[in-house]
Amino acid sequence: MPLKHSRVREICLLAKAAHARMLTSMKVITIYGSKSDLPFMEPARTYFSENNVEHEEVIYSAHRDLPALIEYLKGLEESGTKAVLLCVAGLSAALPGVVVMNTELPVIGVPVPCGPLNGVDALLAISQLPGGVPATTVGLHKKTPINAAMAAHRIINLAK
Repeated sequence: MPLKHSRVREICLLAKAAHARMLTSMKVITIYGSKSDLPFMEPARTYFSENNVEHEEVIYSAHRDLPALIEYLKGLEESGTKAVLLCVAGLSAALPGVVVMNTELPVIGVPVPCGPLNGVDALLAISQLPGGVPATTVGLHKKTPINAAMAAHRIINLAK
């Protein structure tokens, strides 16, 4: 039996409403490997605020808080959260690789200019992840936080 026009219209309106909810629930989540990295990302926070991008920040070290980090990521997956994850890490920068292996969400590694190599080690650690570990990265310079924020925002905008 064919659907009546009013029922088809109702189904279309419900689908549009569901899509709108999905778009408004998309956000950027910044995961820091250390609270000492918070000041570095201040320009990204400003960008998110100025552009009305929903944003959340958490701190989980891949070295010191691995079980809690994995539990947090599992919770994101189970809740159906739609987000782009910015993983901010310096030195060995294990965070982006650990995160991308524990979620299906897109991950952008953000190297922090610190340590004896001024962040080059972090940049290489993120950009040289092996095949099957699909994290991406941004460059290593003064505008790194803005580039990471803009890239995440553009990914979110793809769903619109």
